[in-house]
Amino acid sequence: MSGTWRIGPATALAQLQATIELADAGPGPSKIQLYTTARHSALDGAAGDLPQAEVVLAVPCASIVDGALVLHVADPDGTLVMATGMPRWGLWVNGAGQIVAEGSVTDEANGGDFWVAGGVTPIGETSPLLQAGGLVLLGTTSLT
Repeated sequence: MSGTWRIGPATALAQLQATIELADAGPGPSKIQLYTTARHSALDGAAGDLPQAEVVLAVPCASIVDGALVLHVADPDGTLVMATGMPRWGLWVNGAGQIVAEGSVTDEANGGDFWVAGGVTPIGETSPLLQAGGLVLLGTTSLT
């Protein structure tokens, strides 16, 4: 049997609330790890890749606004970039290191899952070039 499932608003809200609870679980805050490597074909974590930057989230890490989970950073002034390059994907892990979600990384104009700022997006690219020693800012990022 196949078909197209749709969930009700109460179910969607419960899923978003459960996501926040999972993300805030563990001995520390959750974080978004940004990577310059190609995104993995399977949801297997970073598997040997080194993050370009780690954006620490506040506790609680998010709130639900108009039916969307909106992330909250711990430091709105930015996060130190460890390596020069263009972030291609991000991994959201909780304080215990468990994967919450992963997604594409772009600047705000290019509509990725995680929006970042802190560099200039080269012509033909979708993500800004971040410089080691500079700061990266996580823009308004939401999950629906």
